Amino acid sequence: MKEIDQEAVRRLVDDVVRPNVAQWDRDDVLPAEVLERLGALGVPGALVPEAYGGCAVPVADMVDVWRTLAQGWISLTGAVNTTALGTQLLVRYGTEEQRQRWLPGIATGEVWSSFSITEPGAGSDLRRLATTVEPAEGGLVVTGRKRWIAGGFSFPLTFMLARIAGQERPSCVVLPSEGRGSETWKTEPLDKLGYRGVESAAWTFDAHFVPGAEILGGAEGQGARQMVDVLSVGRVNVACRGLGIIDRALEGALGEATGREIGPGVLGDYSHTALRIGELRARQLVVEAAVRRAAEAIDGGEAEAGERASAAKTMASESAVWAVEQASRLAASRSYTEGDELARLRRDAPQTQIGEGANDSLLIAAGRAMIKRRTA
Repeated sequence: MKEIDQEAVRRLVDDVVRPNVAQWDRDDVLPAEVLERLGALGVPGALVPEAYGGCAVPVADMVDVWRTLAQGWISLTGAVNTTALGTQLLVRYGTEEQRQRWLPGIATGEVWSSFSITEPGAGSDLRRLATTVEPAEGGLVVTGRKRWIAGGFSFPLTFMLARIAGQERPSCVVLPSEGRGSETWKTEPLDKLGYRGVESAAWTFDAHFVPGAEILGGAEGQGARQMVDVLSVGRVNVACRGLGIIDRALEGALGEATGREIGPGVLGDYSHTALRIGELRARQLVVEAAVRRAAEAIDGGEAEAGERASAAKTMASESAVWAVEQASRLAASRSYTEGDELARLRRDAPQTQIGEGANDSLLIAAGRAMIKRRTA
């Protein structure tokens, strides 16, 4: 099995990302050369099986990679996530022809993929999806609207949930990018408070014909099951974003404790500072353990893998928001200064509460499942 060069990822973050992230965040840009370097390192295609030219890296081994990227900028971790989801869809549900067509390019970093479920008025409620596709000679005709597509302007491939006209249950559409940005496939950027740099697009299809578009695995009406199934991998990725934010919040708190002079000593001389840092460290260790265990459950095909991934994601994201608040209290006004890392983390951390399923929705589902088990 090949491996991702963790040290090379760390050097990219330390030498390239961290010195420039404040400017990139202001400009809302993730430079193409950074994505190219990630592709060359094999990060977006890490989950591709070796038979198709990939590294076949277990999800558990990607935790440190995704976490390291998030320590530089969660947008890096998010940018590679949708390609990992597309890889999982092809590996688990694609036809051999679809795998041969797309996986080798994903493995080399040439092909990045988007992942599209959300529509206006139909976020987590899949019953309200309105986008439809109709079979046509050599492809599909698409009509409808989609929102929050990462890589929605430049990634050459998308896995999109839509209904075949006349069918009740949605299918997963393998959608090449031909014609994107035209009169019949309009694209619009979505401005964001945080999580900047990652392309976030809104799409409008007006009977747009996409040559080469097809249903994943030929399994009509199975798209919701397929796409929700692979979201466990995405939730571990989001949990790693949260963990990376916790790491940086703790680092910021330690910097304040040891470098900020208060009276005859430094801030760390006071018990309330030690208490806050102790809490941050405890939360960091607990979240890390939950994330690693969820990744192991996915790799092992355990029945509770989805439940563990959702739990890790919700706890990591809630802890990330909390951790930034704790560090900001120690930094005081500096945490609210333009360009300060904590100020950026204040805006980025809440994205992890929303990405790959809003926390409230995930927790309601978990609670209902527990109640059902008790009453069964």
